[in-house]
Amino acid sequence: MFEQARRDAPHETCGMIGGKEGRALKIYPVKNIAENRVKNYLMDGMDQIRAMQDMDDNGYDILSIYHSHPVTRAYPSPTDVRDAYDAEAQTPLYPGAVYIIMTLMNPDAPEAHGYLLDGETITEIPLEIAEENAPG
Repeated sequence: MFEQARRDAPHETCGMIGGKEGRALKIYPVKNIAENRVKNYLMDGMDQIRAMQDMDDNGYDILSIYHSHPVTRAYPSPTDVRDAYDAEAQTPLYPGAVYIIMTLMNPDAPEAHGYLLDGETITEIPLEIAEENAPG
């Protein structure tokens, strides 16, 4: 994900992560089609559908939605919070999905933080990097 963020900088990058039982198994980079990609992200609908179809075909859950903040901290902006919630249905768009936000503010020490977003409620979730072939 950091490679994608670096490649797309100074624009925000985005994508989804699929997996099972809370374990990430596949990263799905998605094209950012926002009008102002420096400050926002909007996932390309066709890329997003392809990712979700692949997750469905593999029995994966949508574990995470990710994007980058190239020059600001890895914390949800008001736009991030608004876009993660279906105000009409009064529910998160992706219930249980962790929103991972990466920052390249310090290029030598990029950071990523995970959040559950539910309306105005922002809950930080610890991220754990597991070895690719580790059991469990």
